[in-house]
Amino acid sequence: MDSWFETFCQELLIRRAQSGSGQGLVLAREDFGLVLHADGDWSAVPVRALVQGLAPRWVAMFRTAVMPLVEQDPATGLPWEAGEAVGYRARDDAREGVVADVLVIDLLDAARGSGQWVLGYEINDRGVSFAEAIRVGECAEEILALSGLEPRDPGRIPTPDGTGRLSRAQGRLTLDLGGAHLGVRRLVESGGHGFAYASEAYAPTLTESGIAPVELVTLDI
Repeated sequence: MDSWFETFCQELLIRRAQSGSGQGLVLAREDFGLVLHADGDWSAVPVRALVQGLAPRWVAMFRTAVMPLVEQDPATGLPWEAGEAVGYRARDDAREGVVADVLVIDLLDAARGSGQWVLGYEINDRGVSFAEAIRVGECAEEILALSGLEPRDPGRIPTPDGTGRLSRAQGRLTLDLGGAHLGVRRLVESGGHGFAYASEAYAPTLTESGIAPVELVTLDI
């Protein structure tokens, strides 16, 4: 996993995922992106159009999970069945080192390929600590299907009056604002929620240009 995206997960995704719905979708560039939370139904979100408009380097589906660290459930002495690790995690007598909280990330990286990664984390009184991200398999098919989409050219976005074209910088801003409003609004209408993030350098421009009411988180990594 690219070190920037791993840091992105550590600094932003895990903290937000704790208050989010079952799983999330990330469309990320280093300067801007969307984090969308849903309960597995993405039909209302035009994901392909968002990928083409935002031109993200990273596209990822993530979910929180509980992963066994030993082969057998100590409570039964038998191999783990589906869902038992979550149940063990909730027990008052659960022992350390038996199961772990993890973020499972199906990641498509435009520069480095794809894969499924597990990032372990622990929340305690001192904050959040992290284990090293481990590649465990291939990326989910629904994420791989988004590779190869042709991004929209920000230099070919028409002016509001249709008489010319915006500059590349204005075109990029227009595509980012449009993607944020479209993606988050559609998700909210279907019962999910989401927010945008931006670098410290880009965030003021987005705010001044009307990204509200979409929540904007400034990210400095």
